[in-house]
Amino acid sequence: MSFATIAGLTVLGSTQPAVPFVLPWDDSSPGVTDFSGLNAPIGPDARVRVDSNGHFVVNSNRIRFLGMNFAGQLPFTPTNKTEAVAARLAKFGINCVRFHHMDAPWAQGGGLLAYTSTTSTNINPAQLEKLHYTVARLKEHGIYSDINLLVGREYRSRDGLGSAVTTMDWKDTHVLGYFNDTALALQKDYARKVLAPTNRFTGLPLAKDPAVAFVEVINENGIIQKWLDGGIDRLPASYAAQLGSKWNDWLASRYTNDTALLAAWRAIDQPLGPNLLKNGAFSNALSNWTTEQHSSARAVSSRTFDFVDGAPSAQIKVTQIGSESWHIQFNQAGLSVAIGQPYTISFWAKSDPPANIDVSVMQAHADWQTVGFSKSYSLSTNWQQFTRTFIADRTDTNVRVNFGGMGTALGTFWIADVHFHSGGQVGLLPAGSSLATRTIPLILYSGDGYTGTAEARKDWLRFLRDLEFRYYEQMLECIRSECGYDGLVFGTIMANSPATVQSTLDVIDGHAYWQHPVFPGKAWDMSNWYVRNVSMVNTLADDNTLAGLARQRIKGKPFTVTEYNHPQPNYYGAEGPLLLGAYAAFQDWDGVWMFDYGHGQDGSTTMGWVQGFFDTAQHPGKMANLLLAANLFRRGDIQPGQQEITMALAPETELDILLKSHAWGIFSSSQLGVPSKLAFARRLSTSVGTDVAGLTNPPAGPTGTIITSDTAELTWDLSIPERGLVKINTPRTKALIGWCTNKIISLGELTFVPDTNILGWCTIGATIVRGGSFTNECQALLVATGWWENTGQTWKNTEKTSLSKFGGPPVLTEVVPFTLSLPISTNRVRVWALDERGQRKAPVPVTGNATNAVIVVSTNSGTIWYEIAVSPLTGYPQWQARNFTADELLDSALSGEGATPAGDGVPNLVKYYLGLPAKTRAPADRLPLSELIVIGGQSFLAVRHLRDKTASDVKCTPETSNDLHNWESGPSAAVLHSIEDLGQMERVTFRDAEPVSAHQQRFMRLVISR
Repeated sequence: MSFATIAGLTVLGSTQPAVPFVLPWDDSSPGVTDFSGLNAPIGPDARVRVDSNGHFVVNSNRIRFLGMNFAGQLPFTPTNKTEAVAARLAKFGINCVRFHHMDAPWAQGGGLLAYTSTTSTNINPAQLEKLHYTVARLKEHGIYSDINLLVGREYRSRDGLGSAVTTMDWKDTHVLGYFNDTALALQKDYARKVLAPTNRFTGLPLAKDPAVAFVEVINENGIIQKWLDGGIDRLPASYAAQLGSKWNDWLASRYTNDTALLAAWRAIDQPLGPNLLKNGAFSNALSNWTTEQHSSARAVSSRTFDFVDGAPSAQIKVTQIGSESWHIQFNQAGLSVAIGQPYTISFWAKSDPPANIDVSVMQAHADWQTVGFSKSYSLSTNWQQFTRTFIADRTDTNVRVNFGGMGTALGTFWIADVHFHSGGQVGLLPAGSSLATRTIPLILYSGDGYTGTAEARKDWLRFLRDLEFRYYEQMLECIRSECGYDGLVFGTIMANSPATVQSTLDVIDGHAYWQHPVFPGKAWDMSNWYVRNVSMVNTLADDNTLAGLARQRIKGKPFTVTEYNHPQPNYYGAEGPLLLGAYAAFQDWDGVWMFDYGHGQDGSTTMGWVQGFFDTAQHPGKMANLLLAANLFRRGDIQPGQQEITMALAPETELDILLKSHAWGIFSSSQLGVPSKLAFARRLSTSVGTDVAGLTNPPAGPTGTIITSDTAELTWDLSIPERGLVKINTPRTKALIGWCTNKIISLGELTFVPDTNILGWCTIGATIVRGGSFTNECQALLVATGWWENTGQTWKNTEKTSLSKFGGPPVLTEVVPFTLSLPISTNRVRVWALDERGQRKAPVPVTGNATNAVIVVSTNSGTIWYEIAVSPLTGYPQWQARNFTADELLDSALSGEGATPAGDGVPNLVKYYLGLPAKTRAPADRLPLSELIVIGGQSFLAVRHLRDKTASDVKCTPETSNDLHNWESGPSAAVLHSIEDLGQMERVTFRDAEPVSAHQQRFMRLVISR
């Protein structure tokens, strides 16, 4: 059979392509968009466990989680709204809610803690009861809970930590629990007060409720992470002394005296060599120096004589800002460094107005990595000298001394007397420091103080890692023994804590955001931010969030992503749930959560628009695509990768990695050499321990611009630069994500032809809700998303990366034009445009023919989703569907009426008529048999055969001939002799109308036709 016509959902051009599309906050109506049936009841024995393969199970049955975050407000939903919120979540396929930022003072109602100006130690019982009610209602809808402990708490002056805690950044204070017993006791106290009280709506404490699947100890934090981001350098003196005491005790247990310590640390004292820079004093104007301007940032560089005693200096005047701090740089390249060699850099600098400047010694080529030194310095309007000695962590013949961080604010910078020498002092203890007197200083990450040698920093990291082990041992003991919790415990995310530490917890976790909001000035300044408005389908490099997450998984442990989003106002955000669901299933992860549901999503505030960077509940494209993600991930439509690449990570190797890590990249197998592209072709993991099986050298990543998973269900196509396309092709879910307009794209039995749309980009996906095949009886949901905006949304710039107004209701969305063909009869297909509740709004005409259904939709449908109903197959098509796969059905040489796939010469149509399978050779005793029948003393030629009575759409015509060339049919040629009923089968005999004696030779055949 051939399929010449392309059928489809086609949106025609319109002068008003955007339509309001508001998903009601309280909708739980049944229909094709209701996925609540994926959730099973949470009974007394429904506790989530981990099986021997490192996956979540309930009663030995595998379970995956598609989750949503409730942050700040929604944990304390008004009780008269909670039931509606819970039911809506279940409808969209959600089966776990992560309760986040419940301890923050800015949370709704002040959060769980009854903050005063001086204390943060008491629980607000009314707020705890709201949490209890929300957990109970979620449970009734088969939705588990994840309780986060330390997230947004702000310690107060009378919490027992001293007044110095109020001088710290709130996030920095959370690290105190790793070494301060009072801080640790406060965390334990909070855990007891949250997990131990009885929930009167369930009769169980949260700790005893199987619906509380997870408890998370601390959000995005760790003492090594805080060291890497400068938080330990910033500690107030009283806390630094406490940490210093533990550090010295640790050293004393390792070394007998200062001599042994300094020998192990390999302190260096080398005389300085000549200045490796050319024209470092700017005596020859700015020769040998380069000013870099990127994006829209602009600066004017010149030589001035503003330095001491009128000496020359370089002046960099920023006249137009860019979107990134590195968009203005001033540097000299062509320098060489050798691994293990000390180098000393010094310079004078000032700025007007006062500002920070980033100084580094880094590669002057891709990948632009630092070679051992990078630091931000605070400049004033007065000249200051800065000096730093460091040890190169690699050998490179083309590095540069680089002054950056000047690209996001107008101002003028002056730099003078720049030196870069080999040699210097590294690791010598400050005068008066001694192990005997327990006065060895803390090792600072980059501050002005003792920074140590690589060996000293390695010891420091061992010490900090030991503190992390102890911290989690203490918190686990409290959660298990004191609170009585028997569920699964998360530590923090892999990016913020060593793999050896996190692998002692029950679950490995990660967070990722594609194009997270950037605040070039003050953190979370809503008047100065941007979000790059680009799609992730255009990259397979390290910036691809999925590649980053895949390289954080630890073998033998469940892997989850409890925060994920493609934040607003990115036009392409609807791709997020689809890409995450597809590749999480391929990598065989165990749970993914969107961050977050959003503010006011309980009907308590004005609804109908996307209210911030992360709000998901009112983003029509993201919510609709969650349904497709539910089937891809939870239902398992995507197969796990067939091959797994496992790297080996020993504790000592981890320390080497930590020396080169950064605060938000503490572990990834990329540090073991695993290339990003490998995540899209194979499953990835790392085995952690002292004696583990795994690779020390990874295989090369796939080459080329089109990467296909080893299951062949996922294809990431970058063959056209900046026009990426991801294809998902499984038996029950098929989708396109990216630039695909005016292309004919076949995914099995479905063929898509997206038409021109606003962005040139879209997502189009179809998933079977009931049934097993798009060509057999089924009910399917089709979602098409593209451009969106809030009403009244106002862009600040032509790049559309920032807003002056987020706008308001209603949210507007594009009706995406495309065509879709199904290789089935038109009369078997019905299609409806759906309203915002997923209910049938209007029928969509279906055209085509007996072998190809054509669905045409115009923009007046006013929707992003459609229901497709395919009636059951009957007769020969039904037999074909039973005997051939979806791909085989497209190959007429294999599945066509005249094809003989078993190679026995018996065509498919004949086998259908005879009740035989297609791919098995037909037994001789089941083929038609010729015989002679005697009637009234005369012999008649006859053919006897078995036929399937259900093959009512096939006709069997007996024909006779005297010469095998001319055949006759009809009553004068052959007649029905007998039919014997055998149940589903019947034995049929046809005989010649004339006796054998009337002819010299006689032939008879059966012709099978439809």
